[in-house]
Amino acid sequence: MPVRFLAIGLLATALAACGTVSSLGKGAVRGVNRAGESVAGRLTASDKPEITAELPELTGSITVEVLAERRITDGTPDGYPKPWPAFDSEVVYTLGESRRHLFAHALADGKRLWKAGLEDEITGGVGVGDGLVLVGTANGELIALAATDGKERWRVPLESEILAPPTARDGVVVVATGDGHLYGLSSADGARKWSIERDVPTLSLRGGSAPLTTPTLAVHGFADGHLVAVDLHTGREAWDTPIVQPRGRTELERMVDADCQPVIEGSAVFAGAYQGRASAIELATGTVGWARELSCDTALAADSFNVYGVDTDDKISAFDQRSGAVYWEQDALKGRHLTAPAVVGAYVAVADIEGYVHWLRADDGTLVGRTRPTKDAFLLTPYVRDGVAYFLSEGGRLYALRPAN
Repeated sequence: MPVRFLAIGLLATALAACGTVSSLGKGAVRGVNRAGESVAGRLTASDKPEITAELPELTGSITVEVLAERRITDGTPDGYPKPWPAFDSEVVYTLGESRRHLFAHALADGKRLWKAGLEDEITGGVGVGDGLVLVGTANGELIALAATDGKERWRVPLESEILAPPTARDGVVVVATGDGHLYGLSSADGARKWSIERDVPTLSLRGGSAPLTTPTLAVHGFADGHLVAVDLHTGREAWDTPIVQPRGRTELERMVDADCQPVIEGSAVFAGAYQGRASAIELATGTVGWARELSCDTALAADSFNVYGVDTDDKISAFDQRSGAVYWEQDALKGRHLTAPAVVGAYVAVADIEGYVHWLRADDGTLVGRTRPTKDAFLLTPYVRDGVAYFLSEGGRLYALRPAN
């Protein structure tokens, strides 16, 4: 996920002083370039960031099948944050380019199941759960639609814009807002069950990670660099664990944000942060098992043994889940503006801004395959189901890829 400035006044002052975001510092430049955009621009041939790394040679060879290519939306919307699609069983839900249309398509054949028109622009991604499709607006409204036909079930006003995908489980919708609140609402009618609040730093990333849920907990990373777990049904705090501490003398140097999408594997949640660390945290207690340096602004991925992350310099790392030891690192794709990683069987796949999908061996990180199903950029986190990786391009096409050997 790119660097997005929540403190608009500070950003405006900096822009006025130096003309472009690229003068603000390496972290800002890197983050903006990850999405291939200026602050409010759309990715075009004229503003596409320079690729600073040539395609590396492969040290192996695998065959990758392109199982399907289907247009499921009219393009990735402008601006930040980029709206994540939602995958639920055999259906994918996406926003249209205008941010005012929501589409549902069958994964199997790409058939459109329904299309819903919305009056307000949707700011965050799409969430699913409890038979609902959930989206949030800039004016703080949470809208719940029926997953079966896209008809509106309910909508409720909250105190601030919704920048991350909501989620729902066991009768509770969990949604985060840009002012540092996390809410638990009734899936039936949107009635508020609980809320918690954390301070928002002066400067933070625009957007956020989607809340995670277990049968008993809701887990969310806040802009202050803390990962917090609360009881799913009551909102009572279970633990509050800092996963990064601000460092440096300037506001940019000290900017942190637990914006890297965490992942739950077994009894632990693995989380990361911008200008911070990758950490293993016990779900039951919030105790940090290990922490390793990793400046992350995309999603983590995991298999039974390792946790995988792409840092803000496009270095891919595999960490042992038990000890945090760096199992391998791969930096041959630095400068290619990679997506988050996806674990596909014995391989880890990442896509880049030129439409390439790169395949690495999960056991040692060697580059063994490369596919280019499109020349459009891949910006969003891939999805994996039944050994198939799904990548949504900036042009609105969904590609289903599977390693054949």
